[in-house]
Amino acid sequence: MASSKFNPLVSAAIFIGVVAVIAVMLLVMRSDGIGSLESFPAQTYRSQPSNLLGNEYALTAQIHSLLDWEEGTGRLLAVVPDDSDQRLPVFIPDALGLSIHTGQRYKMKVAIRQGGLIYVEDLEKY
Repeated sequence: MASSKFNPLVSAAIFIGVVAVIAVMLLVMRSDGIGSLESFPAQTYRSQPSNLLGNEYALTAQIHSLLDWEEGTGRLLAVVPDDSDQRLPVFIPDALGLSIHTGQRYKMKVAIRQGGLIYVEDLEKY
């Protein structure tokens, strides 16, 4: 009968391997989100917003001010894109459940909706 011995070195190597695989999977999943989208074309939006209807983009911006808020619906904010000094209006639905403050910077996944509304679908502070 063969006896098995506990080898802490083998256990540690397996643990490190599992942690590495999980870390790589999380990085891959994260890169499929906001970072994989085309940058928001602010100049085109200002001149012809209807050309962008239905498209999704990545927008990095700083929160400038709160324009309007309706409980249960969401917030209309003015943001300043990182590559511009002109403000843009964006709508952030309450369903995202975030506490947002003036001056904070975010990477946002946005979609251009009916009427040219910049609708935030996801965001992360940076």
